[in-house]
Amino acid sequence: MFQTDYLNCIGGELRLCVKQYSQSECVSTQYLPVDPSQSVYTDPAERPTWILFLTIQQGQKDVTAYQDVTVLFRAIDQIRQPTAFGIEIFLRKWSIDNYVLMPAAAYNGNRFRSKPLKYPPLVHDPEDIGHDAPRVITDVPRLNINPGPSQIQQLTKDLATPAIGFYAPELQKSFWLLTHQKTSLGESGIAIQENIDRTNASIVLASPGVREKVRFSHENGMTHPSPDRGALFKSGQEVVLKMRIYIQDCSTIKMLFDQFVTIRKDLTGPTKLYHQLPFSAAWKMLENKHNSENWNDADRHYKVGVLPRINDDWQLGWVGGMISTYPMLAEGCQISRKRALETFDFCFKTQTSSGFFPGIYSNGVAYGDGFNKPGTDHWHLIRKSADALYFIVKQLMVLKQQGAQCDIKPSWEAGTHKIAEGFVRLWEKYGQFGQFVDVHTGDILVGGSTCAAIAPAGLALASVYFKDPKYLRIAQVAAELFYQRDVKSGVTTGGPGEIAQCPDSESAFGLLESFVVLYEHTGDAGWLVRAEDMAAQCFTWCVSYDFDFPEASSFGKLGMHSTGAVWASVQNKHGAPGICTLSGDSLFKLFRFTGNPHYLELIQDIAHNHTQYLSRKDRLIAMIPAGWMNERVELSDWAEPTGEISPESSWCEVSCMLTYLEIPGIYYQPDTGVLCAFDNVDVKLISREPDADTLEISNATAFDAEVKIFMETNAEARNPLGLFVVRHAAKVKIPSQSRTQVRLPCGTASSKIDYK
Repeated sequence: MFQTDYLNCIGGELRLCVKQYSQSECVSTQYLPVDPSQSVYTDPAERPTWILFLTIQQGQKDVTAYQDVTVLFRAIDQIRQPTAFGIEIFLRKWSIDNYVLMPAAAYNGNRFRSKPLKYPPLVHDPEDIGHDAPRVITDVPRLNINPGPSQIQQLTKDLATPAIGFYAPELQKSFWLLTHQKTSLGESGIAIQENIDRTNASIVLASPGVREKVRFSHENGMTHPSPDRGALFKSGQEVVLKMRIYIQDCSTIKMLFDQFVTIRKDLTGPTKLYHQLPFSAAWKMLENKHNSENWNDADRHYKVGVLPRINDDWQLGWVGGMISTYPMLAEGCQISRKRALETFDFCFKTQTSSGFFPGIYSNGVAYGDGFNKPGTDHWHLIRKSADALYFIVKQLMVLKQQGAQCDIKPSWEAGTHKIAEGFVRLWEKYGQFGQFVDVHTGDILVGGSTCAAIAPAGLALASVYFKDPKYLRIAQVAAELFYQRDVKSGVTTGGPGEIAQCPDSESAFGLLESFVVLYEHTGDAGWLVRAEDMAAQCFTWCVSYDFDFPEASSFGKLGMHSTGAVWASVQNKHGAPGICTLSGDSLFKLFRFTGNPHYLELIQDIAHNHTQYLSRKDRLIAMIPAGWMNERVELSDWAEPTGEISPESSWCEVSCMLTYLEIPGIYYQPDTGVLCAFDNVDVKLISREPDADTLEISNATAFDAEVKIFMETNAEARNPLGLFVVRHAAKVKIPSQSRTQVRLPCGTASSKIDYK
C-alpha cells in the first residue's frame, strides 16, 4: 500500500474527496483521509450511495521513482445529485515562494498584477506606462498576488499536457502530477488552492472536472459562467481515475522544467504518426495560394491575410510580413522571387526615422499596434521590428549565397542597418527593448517583457552582415538580460501584441532562436547551456498527446491529431499548427549539437503534424477554403467550442512554408544509426554495405512527395550550419502510394545521394 513518507518530504497528505453540485456551484464536500492499511472507502452517510476503491503502486523509470494512484468510484445506488469524485494532495508545508507550473496554463502560478482588460487588451493606466512599469497580465486563471482567496481550476483540455507541478525552494523538492485527458465522464479537472495565509495548499484531480461558478473566456475573463456540471450516476456505474506522482530533489526552477521534459509522455507513450500531406505538396499549395490570394497587386507586396480588413493587408513580422518572403526567395518559382523582391521595396517605404516600422499599413495609411484605441496610433509592438531585422538579414544572406547580390538594393541594406541602429539606441538608452515603443522616436512606452526575444538573433546576424562587432556585443548583453531575468525565473512574456504581458510560447521560442544563433556565431558553450534551458520551457507549450476531440466536432470528424500543436499563451488558450512564426529549426540544431533525442522528438511532433491543418479540396476543414490554414487547434473552450475553428487564413501558413525550407524530410546519421522522418513518409534502413547504406522510403499519402534527405556523421553534426540547415540535402521523389529505395554512399555528401 501507500508509503506515507513519499509525500511527507513535501508535507503532503493524500485524501479522497467527493463533491456534490448545484449547477457549477459546490454545495458539499466529503474528505476521506487515506489509511495505509485500507483500500476501500464507503460513503459515511446513513444510507451510503457510493464506494471508492484505492490502489497505489510503486514504480521507477530509469532513476526516477513514482507512484501510480488509481481510484475506482462505484455508485451503490442511483445518485441524483450532480457529483464528482477525486484525489486531493493536501500540502502542509506550502510557501508563497513555490513556483507552480501548469503546462501552457500557469507559470509561477500566473501570480502577477492582473487587470480586467477587454479583448484585445492594452494597458492604459498611467501606472502601467513607462519603461519601468511592472508586468500586467489580463484576467486569466491565476494564484492571487494579493490577500484573499487564491486558486486555479482548469480542465485537462485547458493544458498542453494534463499535469501540474511545483518547485519548493525551501524544501529543495519538486512535485509533478500527470494524468489522462478524460475518464468515461469526460475531461477531468486539475486544481490548486491556497489558504488565506498561504501556509498550506491542496492539489485536486477530479472526475468529472468542474470549474466552479466561472470559467475563463476571451471576452469576459474570469466572469464567464461555467458550463461544467457534476455527473449523475446509475446504480452500479463505475468510473476509474488515475494519476502518477513524481517527487524529486530539485534546487532550481530549471530542474522542474528538465524533469517535465523526461516525463511528459510517460502516461500516453510515444506518439504515433499519421501521414496526411507531404511537406513538398503543402509547399506547392501554399506558394500557389499566396500568389493567387495574398498578393496585393496595387501596392506590390505579399499580404499577411486574405480577408478585407486592414490588419490582413500588411503587418511586419509576427504574423508574416517580411517572413513569407524568405521561403519565396529560397524555394519559390520565378514569380514568387520577383514578388518577394518587390515586397522588400514596399516594406522599406514604410520605415520611420527611428528605424522601426508602423505596426499595420494599408492603402497608404499607417496604423499603430494599439487596436485603434485612442492615443495609440504611434504604438509599435517591438517584436515586429525584431522579427523583421532577423528575417531580412537572413534573406540578404540567402541572396548572396545564391549569387544574386545584384538583386540587393542599397536602400534595403541602408534600411536594415537603420533597424539595427534603432535597437542599439533603444538598448543604450534603456538597457532593455521593452514591449511597445513610439514608432517615430523609438522611446519605450511599455517596458519589460520578453517581447523582443528574437532581437539578439537579428543583431548577431547583422553583426556578421555589416561586419560591426557592436551589434554582437549588444546581442549578447541583451540575451543575457533575458536569460537572467526571464528564463531563470521560468516566465517569458509579451510575445503577441494582444495578451498584455501574459506568459506565452512565442517569446519562448523566439528567445530559443536567439540563444542558438548566438552559439552558432560565437562558439561560446554558455549560449548552448542557455538554449537548452530555454528549450525545456518550450516543451511545456507543446501538446504532448493526441486529444480526443468530440466526435461531432469538425476536428473530431476529420480525426485530427493534436500532438505537436503549440499553445499560444495562458490567455489565448488554444494550440496552433506550428510555432509563430518559425519553423522550429532551433530544436533540430539543438539535437545536432547535443544528441539529446528529446529535441528530435519535439521537432518531429511539431513539423510532421503541421500539414494536416491545411484545408484541401479533397479534405476541407470546417468549410475553410482550400489552401487556407487557421491558427487554432481548439482543445479548450476559451473562444470557439472544442474542436471548432473560424474560417480564417493566418500566419501558420508561413510557418508551414518555413518548415519545408528549414526542416529536412528525413535525417540520417549512418555512424550512430539515428534515422528520423519528419515528413509524412515512412523510412527504414534495409541494408548496410561497406560502401553504402540503403533506405526504403514509403509514401502512403494521396500526394506525390519530393523529400529532402539530410545525412551527416555524428561528428559533423557538432558543426553549426547557420542558414539553410538543409542546404546539402538531396531531393528524392516518391510518387503517391509507392516506395523508393535510396542508396547512400558512405562518406559522400547528402547532395550526391542517388535514388532508384
